[in-house]
Amino acid sequence: MDISALSEDKFDPVDWINNNFKKFGEETKSNATGDSEVAVEFINNYVSKLQLYVQQVNYAIEESSQQLVASMPRVVKDAKNLHNDVKELQQRMLIMRQEVAAVQEETGECMATLERLNTMQTKLQTAKESLQESDGWGNLIAELEDSFERNDLKSVCDKISALQKSLQAQEQLPGHSDRQSQVEDFKNRLEALASPNVVQSFAEGSIEQAQRYVGIFTAIQRKPQLLQYYRAVQKTTLQQQWKQTLELQASEASGQQQHFLTLFYDQLVENCQRQVKWCSQVFDDEEAQQQPFVLLTELLPALQPSRDNHILQLLKTCNERLDLLQQFAQANHNFVLQLNAHMEQSSINLTKDLKQQLGISIYEYFHKFIQQYPRLEETQLSTQVDRVLTTQPHASDAVRHLKDITSKLFSWLHESLNRCSNITSDLALCKLINLLGGIFKRLMEQFSKTQRQLSLNLGNSANNTNSDSNWSMLQYTLALLECLADFQQKLQKFEKTLQERMTTLEHKLKENQLLNINVYQTFEVAEQQRILNSIAEFQQKRLETNQDANSTSVGIFAHIYDALKTHFVETHDITLNILLQPLDSHLSEIQPPTELSQGHVQDMPAFSFAPQESITQIGQYLLTLPQHLEPLLLSPSTLLKQALEMCHIKYSQPIPSADILLSLVVAHCCVLYQSQILQIKSLTSSASKQLSVDIEYLASVVDELGLTLNTSLTQILTLLKASPENYLSLSAGCEPRLVTAVRQMRNIISTQ
Repeated sequence: MDISALSEDKFDPVDWINNNFKKFGEETKSNATGDSEVAVEFINNYVSKLQLYVQQVNYAIEESSQQLVASMPRVVKDAKNLHNDVKELQQRMLIMRQEVAAVQEETGECMATLERLNTMQTKLQTAKESLQESDGWGNLIAELEDSFERNDLKSVCDKISALQKSLQAQEQLPGHSDRQSQVEDFKNRLEALASPNVVQSFAEGSIEQAQRYVGIFTAIQRKPQLLQYYRAVQKTTLQQQWKQTLELQASEASGQQQHFLTLFYDQLVENCQRQVKWCSQVFDDEEAQQQPFVLLTELLPALQPSRDNHILQLLKTCNERLDLLQQFAQANHNFVLQLNAHMEQSSINLTKDLKQQLGISIYEYFHKFIQQYPRLEETQLSTQVDRVLTTQPHASDAVRHLKDITSKLFSWLHESLNRCSNITSDLALCKLINLLGGIFKRLMEQFSKTQRQLSLNLGNSANNTNSDSNWSMLQYTLALLECLADFQQKLQKFEKTLQERMTTLEHKLKENQLLNINVYQTFEVAEQQRILNSIAEFQQKRLETNQDANSTSVGIFAHIYDALKTHFVETHDITLNILLQPLDSHLSEIQPPTELSQGHVQDMPAFSFAPQESITQIGQYLLTLPQHLEPLLLSPSTLLKQALEMCHIKYSQPIPSADILLSLVVAHCCVLYQSQILQIKSLTSSASKQLSVDIEYLASVVDELGLTLNTSLTQILTLLKASPENYLSLSAGCEPRLVTAVRQMRNIISTQ
């Protein structure tokens, strides 16, 4: 019997009995589960065993309890003894702590005394050494003077080094500052004695001699002065080369004088490369090996004559000032590229400050030209525009001239953008953009002049019966619309280019540009912030413009787009006026129907009326319009289609532009005819019939064109044909203003 299961947390007596019964059946190899007697016998045996097990457990518990009760007095006694021992230990620890505190108090004074004695011993030892050095100070001075008399630089250097060590040992003695001044005087005498030879060795480029003097000046702690000698010698040499370069260029032809800066920069690069190699052999520290670059930061701003003054002299005698500035800006750019490439190739890491100072020394003189650039660019663009803005006697020539001007203008503008990048690295881009608005405004004025010229020609041809003139004028206006669309398309592309350039400029100004020397790090923080603010203003305008769904601008020249929109609409109006001019003349010839009714007493039947001649002429003209419009608008160019969509929303529909223009002409014709009808004061019955016949004829012509009369004219026709008796009922649904006007014309008495 497995009794271990009785101690499990999840003990189930039923499962336990069943499992043991199954094991019993397997062991006896009998069908115990089906034999009740066997099951009863198994249960009886297990109950007996469990009772025996319970008895054994009870006995064990009783025995353990008796042993525990018997041992309790001894356990209590042991616990009391342990408690007493703990109290005794605590008392001993307290006594020991008090003894330790007393010892610390007694030894603290002793330690302070020992420290004081040690300090006094150190001072006495230092004083002893100082006295010893003081005794030898006079001997060193005498030996040093003797070395000076013999001009023995090596011996002088050694003696000064010994004096420096002795001076450190005598720091505690009185008169230390006097001895320090004396040592500095000796250093000055040594420097003065060695300086001629130092200058000569640097000028000749002697490595051995230079290394000797590096050791001497390092020993006397005067290496910075030695580096100053090096830079002074180099600056003198390079200043002389600068003057020779200017003199050489002055003797050249005028076209060659502008290369002086490139030649001098090439000399500087070659010299820098040589000196970097030379310094790496002479000077033993990395900072000293950067001296050729420190030399450039000191040399370039101190050149005489200065670079900017010499450039100003050349600009005064040059007509192509922008081209000249491009060459000088390119010289600066190439010079910086060569320096950056040499530093990368030679693994020279200049400090952040030195890089910035070097960039300032190269570019700062050119900042005044960057500031002047927008004014020079505006002058050149204005001159170019003035040269082409000429008045053309004929409208066709004026329109063709506008196309040429538009093409040339944007070609000039892209050239100006290239110059802005080449000369100012786009730092003057925002100022240039502000100036371009005036250039575009002048071209808008030229568009206005051409429109006025077309309008005047239209007015002059009002009495001209030659229809060919009208069709020519129509071609001119459509060509002008195409020209306007061409200008708008080019302006959109130009604006996108400007936005991309400004985004790039903003990125260059904001990012860390000190990995290499560049012009962006040389601008003052205030000037950089001003440029960033200007870019932010343009970006804000772009956001505001994008909120307008009908806007085609990107926010730079929004006012130009507004002017363009006006020009589109006005030119389209001129186009309509050209097509409506014959209609106006025909409508003006229509005789009032009241005159036709004079002399008629009885109303004539309807079939006896025919359309008046002027109405038939209007119909014939409208029927001939498609054959004139389709060649022009059957397959309009992309630009013309874009222009027409700017003029009227109907042109954006998937309908041929000729049909849309024809529908607009018909709509205006109906409005004009309706306006003339409403001017009639009185109509007889026959006159009403005549007028209704005329309107029906016009309706049939319009229907043949695939169009319909406007609602007002249709209602007028209904009101003219209505009998006086049924006028009120038939006028239901018509516009009240028309109902009243026609009723008054027909002299129908209102029954209301």
